[in-house]
Amino acid sequence: MVFPAARSRYWFLLFLLTGCLLLSTGAAASLSANQNPYAGDDLHFRGLREAINQSLIYLDQRPEKTELNLLGKKISKKHLVRSLLFFRSLLRSNPSPKLLSLEIKTYFDLYKGTDPGQTGNQDNVLVTGYYQPVFAGSLVKKEPYLYPIYGIPDNIVRRRNHDNIMEIGRLQGGKFLPYWSRREIEQHGHGKGFELVYLKDPFDAFLLHIQGSGLIRLRDGCLRSIHYAMKNGRAYRSIGKFMIQTGRIKKENMGLAAIRQYLASHPKEREGILQHNPSFIFFRWSESSKAIGNLGRPLTAHRSIAVDQRLYPAGGLALLKSNKPVPDTEAIRFIAFSRFVLAQDTGSAIRGPGRVDLFWGTGPDAGRAAGRMKEKGKLCFLLLKKKFL
Repeated sequence: MVFPAARSRYWFLLFLLTGCLLLSTGAAASLSANQNPYAGDDLHFRGLREAINQSLIYLDQRPEKTELNLLGKKISKKHLVRSLLFFRSLLRSNPSPKLLSLEIKTYFDLYKGTDPGQTGNQDNVLVTGYYQPVFAGSLVKKEPYLYPIYGIPDNIVRRRNHDNIMEIGRLQGGKFLPYWSRREIEQHGHGKGFELVYLKDPFDAFLLHIQGSGLIRLRDGCLRSIHYAMKNGRAYRSIGKFMIQTGRIKKENMGLAAIRQYLASHPKEREGILQHNPSFIFFRWSESSKAIGNLGRPLTAHRSIAVDQRLYPAGGLALLKSNKPVPDTEAIRFIAFSRFVLAQDTGSAIRGPGRVDLFWGTGPDAGRAAGRMKEKGKLCFLLLKKKFL
């Protein structure tokens, strides 16, 4: 994606989990057979084959000698591809949970890691959600469409530093400087001339940055897709965490709806709150109406996840267990779920082995569910045992 870039990723609390092997060193190790956490797929495999196929297309485009990382363990592209193909073949018979659990124990190793330095039974995964929003927009600045979404400016520069790490900045007087922050871009017009579209609400524009992609319904009714292209290189900072720390919203009430309501009720504070996050996203128009992950492939609703791909393999298959919101007529309740997911995205706020962001799809219903996700969970990656390669 895009760097769903943080999307509804305001949540940096860690939760206590059980069920996966604790690795105090942060290195990869497989679970024992009796620790297999599979208990069924709540979607009955719907969308799973398509998600696996998207990972396979991505991996097929990578060089043959590509190596991926699984919590310090190096995985060859061939190993990951064989794992996906083998698992996909198991789905042909639509196996029962009991049979598939047995097959997973027989053919796969499961891996789960935790942050180094943790003590006790702290096997933490914080599960949040993101989605593809749909916003009304205009190609010209005209009331009420006043808040621009920018394409990549021509003065942004990328270079590799002495440690071979990519840096994003700008040149001034022959010096390489950090690129402008969100505040500087918005207050001093540093994106002027590169406006792609204008939205009605500044929080909608901010939310598009967080989600990383969206659909724009123009004034003539045309629906166009807009996707992440580049960011300004500044570190992401959570406005949700900031609003909790400053007493604006109670932790137990935090969510996208609560943030939107507060900003609408306190318009004089809005600019300062949004600009607390210096990270800024530049976009591009896309022919595809589907949300695109950082693998360059379409995301699959309820199957694609964003993880830290410095630690987890891009395109890899995992088992996710957590709780999901279920809308009732009067209230929102949560029920437990277990399903297979694919690591097909990343994000500015998704850092470390204990963070996962679940893609919920497109539109307001997906947005409401994604905005409520702030749950503890378990994430275990599946890798075919070497003797079956």
